[in-house]
Amino acid sequence: MEFGPIIRALKRNKVRFLLIVVQIAITLAVVTNAITMIRDESQKMMKTSGFDDDNIVWVSTRPFAAAFKDLPYRISAVNADLRAIQATPGVVAVANTNFLPWQGGGSSGEVSAGGGDGSKFRTQVYFNTPGILDTLGVHLVSGRNIRDTDLDDDPNSKAPATAVISRDLERLVFKGQSAVGKQLLQSGDDGVVNVVGVFDPFYNPYGWPIHEYAVFYAGHVSRRGAQYLVRVKPGTMKQTVPLIEQRMMQANNGRNISMKTIDEIKDNYFAQGRIVRGGMSMVILLILIVTGLGIVGVTAFSVTERRKQIGTRRALGATKGAVLRYFLLENWIVTNTGLILGVIMAYGLNVLLVTKTSGAKLDWRYVVAAIVLLWLQGIIATLIPAMRATRFSPVIATRGA
Repeated sequence: MEFGPIIRALKRNKVRFLLIVVQIAITLAVVTNAITMIRDESQKMMKTSGFDDDNIVWVSTRPFAAAFKDLPYRISAVNADLRAIQATPGVVAVANTNFLPWQGGGSSGEVSAGGGDGSKFRTQVYFNTPGILDTLGVHLVSGRNIRDTDLDDDPNSKAPATAVISRDLERLVFKGQSAVGKQLLQSGDDGVVNVVGVFDPFYNPYGWPIHEYAVFYAGHVSRRGAQYLVRVKPGTMKQTVPLIEQRMMQANNGRNISMKTIDEIKDNYFAQGRIVRGGMSMVILLILIVTGLGIVGVTAFSVTERRKQIGTRRALGATKGAVLRYFLLENWIVTNTGLILGVIMAYGLNVLLVTKTSGAKLDWRYVVAAIVLLWLQGIIATLIPAMRATRFSPVIATRGA
């Protein structure tokens, strides 16, 4: 092998080859972490809520009539809306709720198990009327659903609230025991919650890692207007949505009504993820192209610069294969040096991303795949100018030096 001449040649051109080493290292660090970000966003987009997202519409009202300042009037209006919506052809179920799937956040609080050790757990918390589980399309695992008799809209009431909770929250708070018939203690106001049922599945993305935890309290939501989730029969969304608005306006025209499907909300939630995936894919493509062109340029310059050396070696009996092997070996040394530095940079960058942005940890398999990719890229990028070197005639090469 020709390590000696190659090492001497590299020493004579330190800056040129150092730049390629650094470029390869940066490429490896960026590509591996970009792939990790793409994978992380893709996994988020494949996550399912467990709800009948395709057939749920969100309805929001904004009252302008003075009568809505009165709490009993607002409650009466909500109940009238629920009856009107439920009677609309194509509607499967409806609930008055402040829960909105796929908004990327919502309402949360801390709870602890009644009679437990006082450990507090953060969870999503929402107020709902009895139809919430049927509207979402989730199932009651144990206990019972919220009933009309559980609704308590008295702001001064000291009676325990009634709620159903997600199964994952049950497992977290009650350590594998059934939550039905037990109590949750609300942090802050020392409120007590009677758990009457457990439902599953539940997933709603949140800023904190509480995506699977939820408490659904019994109660109306009408303070700044009312919000509803409506589940319709499959394939009837376009026909049913206008009918819902029409029925609601007939019930009470003292407010504005807006409607949006959960699919639209979900699509908007993942818009940033799609931008990240597209942006990172473009970064990977561009940096690979730039690195490949850099290797081609440096090798081509080396070939041109060493025409006399190549011609002399050919005149002394070196074969075309030996010339080709020389440049491939030179690239192998440079590439491996860059890859070793790149592995260190890749993990360093990933630690920074995980610490500062809650990014995903780097998968070693992506590092290996990127190393193989850059090896192949280096070989292909070197072959183009190296093949030109093998075509030098000994006489022409030495004469032209």
